[in-house]
Amino acid sequence: MQFSKSFFLAIQIAVTVVSARTVPEGFTKRDAVLDSWVTSQRSVAFDGILANIGPNGANAKGVNAGAIVASPSKSNPDYWYQWTRDSAMTFKVLLNDYLKGNNTLESYLYDYVNESYKLQRTNNPSGNYYTGGIGEPKFHVDGTPYTGGWGRPQNDGPAIRATVLIAFANKLIAKGDTAYVKSKLYDSKLPTEAVIKADLEHVANNWQKNNFDLWEEVNAIHFFTFMVQRRALIEGADLADKLGDSGAATWYRSQANAIAARLPSFWNGAFINEHQGINYRSGTDCATLLGAIHGNGAKGYGLYEPVSDEILLSLEKLVSVMKPLYAINKNTAVGTAIGRYPEDVYDGVGESKAHPWFICTATSADILFQARNKHIANKKITITNLNQGFYRKWVSSATSGQSFAAGSSQFEAITEGLKAYGDSFLARIKLHTANNGDMSEQFNRDTGFQEGAKKLTWSYASFVGAKASRDGNVPY
Repeated sequence: MQFSKSFFLAIQIAVTVVSARTVPEGFTKRDAVLDSWVTSQRSVAFDGILANIGPNGANAKGVNAGAIVASPSKSNPDYWYQWTRDSAMTFKVLLNDYLKGNNTLESYLYDYVNESYKLQRTNNPSGNYYTGGIGEPKFHVDGTPYTGGWGRPQNDGPAIRATVLIAFANKLIAKGDTAYVKSKLYDSKLPTEAVIKADLEHVANNWQKNNFDLWEEVNAIHFFTFMVQRRALIEGADLADKLGDSGAATWYRSQANAIAARLPSFWNGAFINEHQGINYRSGTDCATLLGAIHGNGAKGYGLYEPVSDEILLSLEKLVSVMKPLYAINKNTAVGTAIGRYPEDVYDGVGESKAHPWFICTATSADILFQARNKHIANKKITITNLNQGFYRKWVSSATSGQSFAAGSSQFEAITEGLKAYGDSFLARIKLHTANNGDMSEQFNRDTGFQEGAKKLTWSYASFVGAKASRDGNVPY
């Protein structure tokens, strides 16, 4: 069930002018109603994820164990597939709960290992196990290859999958199960090398090559892909050292450092340009924000973390281009609805006018919550030439060179302001979420009704991730 048309019509009649403010007027303090909804919706979203996991999920009966269907939608659009990237990003959500002590999720991770091993060894249009097939973006839910035309290869998925399973491996080692890790996750002996090792080798040997972006449209070099590849190689090197594979550890670190040297070239002085090697897009893209989140995680790796000036300015640029793009953004009682990128034409089924995405709107909130968490952890906020305009939303006198310590009125104003700004995006999501908690891929730019694939697993995962960051628990 979704909101009535009269509900949205009343909103659009009542609010006819787009506010110049980035942060809605009402988001200046905690909202108990929103707090309650976010908590309840987190449970719904988590259940929505489990419902899309085979073989026994409500929407995924008959699907391979360890496979996550992108959506139960089988037509208009057909998302009845398992994507390497989407699955890995979703398993990060399960991993977070598992690492916090929810041992009921351990069996899902074992199933994911088994399914990933099979997929890595399934010949597909990208190649075989030795010739790039690990970069194949999607498979049928029974594990057979999808052989139709597609944007392939996509080299972000193996990196994110490695990141998830490295954390699983570290947990198992801490529990004393090193034997399983060495036999199933990190066996370095060809041709039996296990899942993590295979993914790391693919990343280390292919990161410099053009590949398709996470939206599966642009064949180039991408900020998001570099970020998740660098993280996988850093964490992979640490695991290799732990397991005595020192030669591989050195190799992975050298490639991670090479990626790090390339990353600053995406910054154009105003925002991070998501792509290199094309000239038909502005470069403003939600993928950049996703790169900051999934390329860092709770540890952070020192480059383009959510709190960084470049990421916050990239968020502001994205908000500024999305605000006038969609009619529903005339409702300034909630935050801006965010789509993938301004030139987007994918409407959820075909090509016409694109719409805002739950993923991108939740990711915008997540960036702000994580920036707030980092400031609180650091116990100070330093104002620079780049960020002074951003922080003047809350401290009008903020000037480069100033430093606001925890406990000061300026520090409190900024950290509470970041929380409120993030909440404005969650309020936008609340407005377009179905009464029963269902979240599709998109919501209509004019009416606000849900569009595209229903019960999208990645939409649920993005919301759960933002909720964790809002609570101060940065997702892994």
